[in-house]
Amino acid sequence: MFRKLKDARSQVAAKLALQIEHNLQLERENDSQQTKDGAVSVSGGLTVTLELEALISDDPVNKMLYEAFMADDTLEIWEIDLSQKHASQENKYKAKYMRGKLTNWESPANVEENQTLSTTINVDGRPQDGYATVSEDQVAEITYAFVIQLSSQDQKIQTNFRT
Repeated sequence: MFRKLKDARSQVAAKLALQIEHNLQLERENDSQQTKDGAVSVSGGLTVTLELEALISDDPVNKMLYEAFMADDTLEIWEIDLSQKHASQENKYKAKYMRGKLTNWESPANVEENQTLSTTINVDGRPQDGYATVSEDQVAEITYAFVIQLSSQDQKIQTNFRT
């Protein structure tokens, strides 16, 4: 789920439609310093990036991410695990929360494939583990739930198929 940080008071986070994959990378450079007693490992700071790929669509979140990239806006990102519901609090799910900025925007247009978006977010600091409040509407959005409105004729046909 994504949202511009500056819109936190007025907007709810939303899911990017048609996401193909995302990859959360945590890296730390290590080097060794030679001493008279042997090498000592020296660690650098933690670098966190989130790479994602999605099909380009008229999805409002796709447009919001592009606008955030162009304006250099900070994003809020939630990686939510709907299989890990909080034991006692309703509508709370295990999640990672991050803030960061998009560092690139690629949208190659191949004649034989759907147009895709590839981008990377440099995360500020480290991801925070916790629980996110997720409304029923957001759960439905995340799980691609949908409702089909059937006409009375369609319902009759559907009923006939069941018997």
